[in-house]
Amino acid sequence: MLDEYQHNDFEVVRKDTRFGGFEGLKLRKQDATVSSFSPLSRLDLEKLVMKDGCSGALYPMYTHDGHRWVLIQVAMSSDIKFTYDSGGGPVTQTLLWDDRKGSNEGIGVWHVGNDAWKLYSRNGKDKEKKCQKLVEDYRRADGQSLPMGKPRFQNGRITRADGTWYNGMVLIVTWFEGTNFHLRRRRDQSQLFDSALERQEISHSRSDEDYVRIKAGCERAKAVGLQDCQGYVKRRWSEPIVFIDVHTSWNAQQKKFGHSEKANEMVDIITEWGREP
Repeated sequence: MLDEYQHNDFEVVRKDTRFGGFEGLKLRKQDATVSSFSPLSRLDLEKLVMKDGCSGALYPMYTHDGHRWVLIQVAMSSDIKFTYDSGGGPVTQTLLWDDRKGSNEGIGVWHVGNDAWKLYSRNGKDKEKKCQKLVEDYRRADGQSLPMGKPRFQNGRITRADGTWYNGMVLIVTWFEGTNFHLRRRRDQSQLFDSALERQEISHSRSDEDYVRIKAGCERAKAVGLQDCQGYVKRRWSEPIVFIDVHTSWNAQQKKFGHSEKANEMVDIITEWGREP
């Protein structure tokens, strides 16, 4: 049930500063698919709404006007400092909460200089294990030349405005602007891969440099069995295609990459796109 919703599926319909501050939320979606589910458990909803770094208390859900509602007493998230070692000593990067872009997997994404910083918590064994798995997956994909914007990882310490801190990790890649695609979201026509190719006016010529590099990137995605294929396309850029939120289909027991239907679909699309010499 939790996987069916994202943080942005909820909208704030009321804010109040009394009692330490609380918000009323409701689901943005009001269709048959959503209403057919059983209500979220209190624990699941707490993990969902609070997972981006907020803290506070979640009160029982109730029904009003045909909608599921919940009251949350929230200590609103504030700016973050990420401190890490850089050879010559500790370096601290301040990440303003107002500049944050939402993330389903991490605390958030920030534009830092020419790079994108995606911040993760390593607070606890489960999160530490997830971070390690992510690092290993990126390294395997990088070894197969999957275009990802020159990814590198940095461990450090996350400190909040109230002085509390915990272990964290940042994924740093080259900041990329272009047309987003996400093959998992088939209902959103604007995020289809072929729509991204069209909006960026990628040539149909099989000898065009952008086409050649995009096709090579798709073939690399197929080679690593890339799951949940998403990223950006940009014409005449240093990397005309980059993949984000990378998860391969690596099989640790068999020591090889598995199959990805979505990656195969990307190869088919770009192959069909090249209909001119």
